Amino acid sequence: MSGAITIKLLALALRQVSRPIANIIKAQAKQHETFKKLCISFAQRMHKTDLAIKAKLTSTKHKGTGNNIKIKSVVRPLNDEKAVENGATILSELFVFSVAGGIVAFETIRQMKKESARREAVTNDIGILQEEIEDLKKQLKLQGEKNSLILSRINSEKRKEN
Repeated sequence: MSGAITIKLLALALRQVSRPIANIIKAQAKQHETFKKLCISFAQRMHKTDLAIKAKLTSTKHKGTGNNIKIKSVVRPLNDEKAVENGATILSELFVFSVAGGIVAFETIRQMKKESARREAVTNDIGILQEEIEDLKKQLKLQGEKNSLILSRINSEKRKEN
């Protein structure tokens, strides 16, 4: 039981530590050129995808014709500063999400193993009980046969006495 509490406390500590680490990642992303380029690329793709989804959601059908009215707009890229900020935020949030997701996955796998071990123990116990029942049935059968022999001897002795 104390092992489970220890694991849960460690998981809680990891979650608490992940936010400051995410902030460090975010700060580093703004300072290093390679990280900046990655953030800009990622943020620009997210920006284009976001605008494309919004455009599809806001496009309406032209009344009477059933034709779609397509809104064509030129996607203006984010400026580099905003892209770095957005990309760094996304990376830091991905880190926090990964830590939380890893904890959930670990806990789920641990619970599945625990449940599997419990089921196996129950299956073994049932097997042992079934064997004991079979042994008791055999003993009862033997006892019944002994009782039959004793009764037949008693009956034969009574017949001899008569």
